Amino acid sequence: MPEREQQTPRKNENEQEPPHPWSLQIGRVAGIPLRLHFTFLLFLAYIGVQGQGPGGGGIQRLLIVVAAFVCVMLHELGHSLVALKYGIPVKDITLYPIGGIARIEKRPTPKQEFWIALAGPAVNFVLAIIAWGALGFSVKLEDFQAGNGVVRPFIVMMLSINMTLFLFNLVPAFPMDGGRVLRALLAGSMSEERATTIAAGIGQLLAIAFAIYALLSPHTNIVALFIALFVFIGAGQEAASYKQRGVIAGVKVREAMITDVRTLTVGATLKEAADVLLATSQHDFPVMVGDSIQGLLTRNGLLRGLSEEGPNAYVAGVMNRSYLSAQPDDDLSETLQRMQDESQAVLVVENTDRLLGMVTGENVAEFFAVRQIYRSLSSKERIPGGAS
Repeated sequence: MPEREQQTPRKNENEQEPPHPWSLQIGRVAGIPLRLHFTFLLFLAYIGVQGQGPGGGGIQRLLIVVAAFVCVMLHELGHSLVALKYGIPVKDITLYPIGGIARIEKRPTPKQEFWIALAGPAVNFVLAIIAWGALGFSVKLEDFQAGNGVVRPFIVMMLSINMTLFLFNLVPAFPMDGGRVLRALLAGSMSEERATTIAAGIGQLLAIAFAIYALLSPHTNIVALFIALFVFIGAGQEAASYKQRGVIAGVKVREAMITDVRTLTVGATLKEAADVLLATSQHDFPVMVGDSIQGLLTRNGLLRGLSEEGPNAYVAGVMNRSYLSAQPDDDLSETLQRMQDESQAVLVVENTDRLLGMVTGENVAEFFAVRQIYRSLSSKERIPGGAS
């Protein structure tokens, strides 16, 4: 399960939960929204079309695919329910053609991650045992052959699917669950950043080996190449995320926020806002009534407003009243994760509606670069013979 740390954002009290992009909510389990990504629906349609024609088989293929993703959903629920047991909220579970993703709202400790990661494969192992028991603890080659009934081959397929999910996810490399188990074990004797680097490196090496195998096969396996690419990118992203987290570990929002902020009043026109946009390097503007923040006017909102409403319209009519906000003593790492999860490029730092500053992607990148240089210099100073 690719876990994602996220802290529930503080927003305007009238704000509604934004729609999840490109997915459809199909239900809730233990309060966790279950979503189906639109690509999965396209995949189902493709399987159905491929199965039509002489010999049919489209319905049977669809049933197998749906059953497989029910197993994936149960796998993700296994992760999620253990996370909830540890008091870690789960934002949602989304099913894709390549599997499922459960998003959690707080990074677990190594011990918690160990059990959360094992929970998913454990669900598939139990399902495999149930399927094996339904087969009388006996599987024959004929069970896989067409024309040998319907129910028994279906149960055999469920046994095969769950054993595959169990074994594949226990491979000790990111982004599989086995990589998270490995990191949790390594973190007992080294930093989480170092443990993540090792597990991610193993994941990328396995992905490269898998890709070479797929390319050298008599018939190039496109699906295998796609999986190898997914594993390679996922492992790299996890390592990069932990590297960044290590650089800004313990940093508060107040240390990275912009404090020299230009603001607008609710009575300002879009022309006045455009003049400020052109005269400064600032792209997003808090909209104020006295010392109280009423909303946020983004550059895109301003340009859209100018196009649709004209320059004489007021900023109050186009500003975003559901801005993302943080407190100055909030953890910067968690705040950046919130911005990423909400696809927001700017965040307002406030205290009881009083503006203190802003956090943007640009200033965070600059802060990260400077912090990384300081960290590198500090490390060299601790090494005998290093540069001072």
